[in-house]
Amino acid sequence: MGMLGQTLPVSANMQIVLSPDREQLEDVMVLAYGTARKSSFAGSAAQVKAEAIADIPATSFENALVGKVSGVTITSPSGQAGSASTIRIRGNGSMNASNEPLYVVDGVPVINGSVGQMSSYISGSSNNVMSTLNTNDIESISVLKDAAASSLYGSRAANGVIIITTKQGHRGKPTVNFKAVCGITPDWATGNYETATPQQQADMLFEVFYDYRQSKGPEAAVEYALKQLNSKFNQFGYSFSADPQGGRYQSVKISEYENSGRGEGNYFDWDDALFRTAVYQSYDLSVSGGSDVHSTFSPELTLKEAKDIATALTMIDSVRVKINGFSRFSGRVNLNQKVGERLELATSASISRTVKSGFNDTRSTGSNYFMQSRNLLFPFYWPTTADGEEWTGRYASYAYNALYQNKHWENSTTNLRISGSETLTLHILPGLDAKT
Repeated sequence: MGMLGQTLPVSANMQIVLSPDREQLEDVMVLAYGTARKSSFAGSAAQVKAEAIADIPATSFENALVGKVSGVTITSPSGQAGSASTIRIRGNGSMNASNEPLYVVDGVPVINGSVGQMSSYISGSSNNVMSTLNTNDIESISVLKDAAASSLYGSRAANGVIIITTKQGHRGKPTVNFKAVCGITPDWATGNYETATPQQQADMLFEVFYDYRQSKGPEAAVEYALKQLNSKFNQFGYSFSADPQGGRYQSVKISEYENSGRGEGNYFDWDDALFRTAVYQSYDLSVSGGSDVHSTFSPELTLKEAKDIATALTMIDSVRVKINGFSRFSGRVNLNQKVGERLELATSASISRTVKSGFNDTRSTGSNYFMQSRNLLFPFYWPTTADGEEWTGRYASYAYNALYQNKHWENSTTNLRISGSETLTLHILPGLDAKT
């Protein structure tokens, strides 16, 4: 490895001295105008190889780049799987115009960021078109940071360029690779401070109302506090009572209201209704091979399903929600064919279908769903009234009935992306090519 090969006839007492392959030891990066050795490149650029992101369980290669390139900041505005990340190369370059870099896949500039004409209606703050690209397709990523490195692309490269090179076939017998990844995010991975029991929460709220009227005397304060509790929660099937002389720190008695059946410790478990154990699955199959005349990387079929996976910059409190999910089915074929000594034809084609689902956070829902499940006295809020009717509006607090809203809102979106490119290369001289 790393040495120049030699072929010699066998002789007695022969000694073979190998010379280092200095060209092979050099890092080669893809630039706007071709490739260059890293040591001879004067611009500002960075390269990330496939090995650096191969084992990261991310739905998008952008999330896998976090922390891999200096001067590049990657954040996730939304905790939903499949949402677009915000990438800034050396900070913001404009106040009003776009600050997103240019993406180039196998030499072809592509659309990036959030897509879809229904972005204000479909769930989520964004729908990332780059999540259609499978991370296992990528051979290397070059990040061009300055004008010298990205000048060939003109004004489109004002915010930097991210060049993605996909895997190509290698010479030799066909090689079959299969990769399977599975991971889980259990409830203890997103553990929070222990929530007060419904009894403790009722007692605390009783104290708040008691303090509001304590200047009127103990009995008046107890009467007022119970009136407030009952006005809020009789409609949910609960009734509250207390000792008129018990003072501020007494334990409130919680019972059912008009035979609703919701007293005596019968409370709704919103953690179970909103959260689950998240599962990540990824399956990749590829065939690669070729001869001196042609090489093929095909067919790569990928079925990837990621439900609520937390990345380094994803909000951990929105990871395990039941309605949050992302799945992708993709395939890619890269074919290279030589025609004579100087002509080479390359074909690249891919198809990808992604399905994203999540909370409709483009509408006013009052507050974060994770925080709602830990809202004051939230176990008393049932998705149905004491009469069995669904709550369609806001509860007698700041919270909405998330189960009702998710059932009636559009919570999913589907993308089908087909891309293809034909490249004809004429090798004029060593190091000088003409490419379409």
